[in-house]
Amino acid sequence: MDHASGSTKPWTVRLDRLIDALEGEVILSYVAGARVLDLGYGSPEIARWTDEIAESRVHFPLDRWLSDAQGEIRLPLDANSFDVVVCTRTFAHLGVDAESSLNAARTLLAEASRVTTPGGYVLLEIKNPRSMRGLAQGIRRPITIVRGRILPGTDHRLDRYDTLKHLAALTPPTLVRQQIHAIHTLVPGRALTLPFIGPLIARAERWARDMPVIRHFGADLLVILRREGETR
Repeated sequence: MDHASGSTKPWTVRLDRLIDALEGEVILSYVAGARVLDLGYGSPEIARWTDEIAESRVHFPLDRWLSDAQGEIRLPLDANSFDVVVCTRTFAHLGVDAESSLNAARTLLAEASRVTTPGGYVLLEIKNPRSMRGLAQGIRRPITIVRGRILPGTDHRLDRYDTLKHLAALTPPTLVRQQIHAIHTLVPGRALTLPFIGPLIARAERWARDMPVIRHFGADLLVILRREGETR
């Protein structure tokens, strides 16, 4: 979104569609016939696709914790009540500072584990400091405050960057990482609008999503966590 003019740039639309496609293909492979909890804003398009094949989908907004100085997340939902929990485009923006963001990240993961049935999955999108975007912003710590991006009740947008090692330290032992998928790895989104080149870039991004080594450098990582324990 061009905040100065209020208009959407063509390359932004293309990039959003590509990200939906890359994430959606992975997410849909887990949600068919499942009871799904959708935490946060996520993607309306992926939500629509999910509704077509899931047994059910509950959307729980996390607006309150986007600008919560405490950040502690407690979901008013029963334990072991969902087969799949999906949290995209939300985890990185919880809280208003380092302390509240850390608290929100840790408690969201604990709550996601609690409400997921043993043998189920938590699909979590994180921002990756070891990507071209992370390097460009000079990431040194998990938290970067980006001025001028407005959330309700705040004068900033918080961007949280987590390495896989740091995410593991926040994750309860009941959630075990199974897989990662890179989202937006190779080139600036503006290149997607170039004739002939744009489709080739989209194919290359799909290839990079699941490639060993390369997938560790995506701007965003879709992390697949499995809820351990005895199945019912």
